[in-house]
Amino acid sequence: MRSIGIVCILLVSALTIGSCHPLALVAVGGAAGVGGYQYYQDKGVLEALIYHPYSAVWEATLRALEDLEYAIESAQKEPTAGKVMAKGEDATPVVVTLEYESDSVTKAVIRVGHVGDRDASLAIKEQIQKALTQ
Repeated sequence: MRSIGIVCILLVSALTIGSCHPLALVAVGGAAGVGGYQYYQDKGVLEALIYHPYSAVWEATLRALEDLEYAIESAQKEPTAGKVMAKGEDATPVVVTLEYESDSVTKAVIRVGHVGDRDASLAIKEQIQKALTQ
């Protein structure tokens, strides 16, 4: 059992230190159905797989941005992809792109600011999760 823990620590270390792309790879789950996320520091975006239908994630994204007091400037929804552009109180741009992956999986890509803001992106992802459970 101890060797499994050591292998897991080494694997996580290799993923986070050995590559310049992912800053973090976190496995999360629970009732909200988010399988995990990656934050790409070089791109300034957070990518998450959300285990809910695309239309439900779309509605939850709009609610999440409103709950966080972002002003939605545009929302373009297509059958398999959508893009929401918003601004924060300080005019910080926010872009959330959703992509249909399957009937029960949606990919979300979140970017806050011109160079990316990991904490703000994570807060949006968590608010989407919360909106999906309400």
